[in-house]
Amino acid sequence: MELTINAAGDEQALTEFYSWLRDDAGVTRSATISLAGSRSTGEMGVFEVICMSIGSLTGLANLGIAWSNFLRSRKETPPFTITVEGELTAEQRAMLRNLDLPLSW
Repeated sequence: MELTINAAGDEQALTEFYSWLRDDAGVTRSATISLAGSRSTGEMGVFEVICMSIGSLTGLANLGIAWSNFLRSRKETPPFTITVEGELTAEQRAMLRNLDLPLSW
């Protein structure tokens, strides 16, 4: 399953969440994570989205835990939207419905 995490222009929150995910051993063990979407050529370090590839229900659960922990570390909820791409199994859909993620189908 492919996920794209958008921060509605809040680059700082996106970068902080990316670092949070990269520091979480459970997430990195079960998902591939990268930054993408440089706004303009030659402008290094400017990203618009986090891309994740998760292949298991455990990976989804780890993302949910990381998201909850990240939210607890902040005063305000960042304006994130997580877009789910690709076909999902019934189990994946059920897991996503149970997680408190800002999803966009």
